[in-house]
Amino acid sequence: MDAAVVWILAAAAVPGCALFALKGLLDQLPDLFRAWHKARQAWHGDDPRP
Repeated sequence: MDAAVVWILAAAAVPGCALFALKGLLDQLPDLFRAWHKARQAWHGDDPRP
């Protein structure tokens, strides 16, 4: 019985942790794209937008 409870808790915790990590990565994407765009503009000598 105790093993079943542990398996149920683990089955709920693993997807929860994975979603938490995925959300953290996805939250960083806009800043990453903005920095990449700014770096490309600087590399090509274009005027960076504010």
